[in-house]
Amino acid sequence: MEKIRMMKAAAGFGALLLILAVAGAAVAQDSRQMVLQKIEAMKGDLLRMNEWLYQNPEPGHKETKAVEMLTGYLKGKGWQVEIGLNKIADSWEPILEKAWKIKTLPTVFKATYPGQEGGPTIAFLVEYDALRGPGGKAFHGCQHNMQSPIGIGAAVALAEVMKARKIPGRLVVWGTPAEEIPPPVKAIMYDSGCFKDADITLMFHGGDKTTYRRSGPSGMALDAYEFVFTGKPSHASSKPWEGKSALDAVILMFNAIDALREHSEPGTRMHGVITDGGAAPNIVPQRAATVWFIRHFQRPYLDMQVKRVMDIVKGATLMTGTQVTITPQGRYDNRIHVETLEKLAFQYSREYGAADPQEADPCPETTAGSTDFGTVSFNIPSLELRVKSAPSGCPGHSQEFADASLSDLGKSALIVSTKVEASVALDLLTQPDLLAKIKKEHAALKGK
Repeated sequence: MEKIRMMKAAAGFGALLLILAVAGAAVAQDSRQMVLQKIEAMKGDLLRMNEWLYQNPEPGHKETKAVEMLTGYLKGKGWQVEIGLNKIADSWEPILEKAWKIKTLPTVFKATYPGQEGGPTIAFLVEYDALRGPGGKAFHGCQHNMQSPIGIGAAVALAEVMKARKIPGRLVVWGTPAEEIPPPVKAIMYDSGCFKDADITLMFHGGDKTTYRRSGPSGMALDAYEFVFTGKPSHASSKPWEGKSALDAVILMFNAIDALREHSEPGTRMHGVITDGGAAPNIVPQRAATVWFIRHFQRPYLDMQVKRVMDIVKGATLMTGTQVTITPQGRYDNRIHVETLEKLAFQYSREYGAADPQEADPCPETTAGSTDFGTVSFNIPSLELRVKSAPSGCPGHSQEFADASLSDLGKSALIVSTKVEASVALDLLTQPDLLAKIKKEHAALKGK
């Protein structure tokens, strides 16, 4: 009898857990519908923000009007806003000052919704810098004008629901400038402690298809360097033997790297430009400078490849009797993708009507660029949402890609993506087991 009584009690407890789970799911569904309704109500604001950024493009570190507009909107919604990052990691100070003659990051911003005690911190990362186009004219050829409305719209709508439903947690919108130019601002921000409290980071990037990425790395890790060779000047005709040509060292470096390509894995990219080749042809160049990007799909192989390039540089100085000053210009890591997080976002993208949803390609990427978001995703579980915002085959970094952000397709992608980011964040706030699973997957991938 006692055994039967215990079995009945266990069954009753199981039924109670089931009832609580169903009730919890109903509350979560109700909260999600509320978030979606708020985003619909904000639609006009978000589309106007998108068009304003398109019409007022500003290149990296000069996005002052964009920051003023975006933070003004957040302040109007009751968010706490800080503009500028005045203390950056010591290791980045000389690099930033040499590259851009600045010691701080004046167009970073942080907007915070404190929320209730407990719960995770979700960070929405937004970009707003434009590409430098022909003739120095900036344009939004990478659709960064869409990123801020999406991240801000998702965060603002979710914050209002968190307040109404008393959902614990904290939201932060980080304005991350100058993605299109080195040195990598998000890496500087990470090393300076900006994202230290974030449990998850979310952002959007435009593209020509709606998809997700399987677990593992993508994109190319990159190390950027400037090499300045110094020799000895002399008359190039009467006594050239008295000179030591810095330009010869640069040319030898180029030729040696070309030879190295044959003995490098196919995933290697090495590309450089000569930024200073000397003053005049009748003077043996005392100074010559070159900037190089060295990339690979795997960070360990890239680190080895960089050592080989440094040996080449040393050899060039020995052959020419010159000296070299090497200045790092930035380090970009591969992105790490957590499939549980990717699939969750893809599910919502499809549910909310994203155009042309495609399952993830099982083949590894064979062509890719580098992004400073790699450093963030390498260290914190992160999502870079991909929702189709441009016609199939539309090239990135083009005027066509920029114009697509104002098309019906682009506008639809903006609203869909805002809903996806907010829904994913809501799940992470209300489902601790889901968040724990994503963190565990990320730690395992990073460990590899």
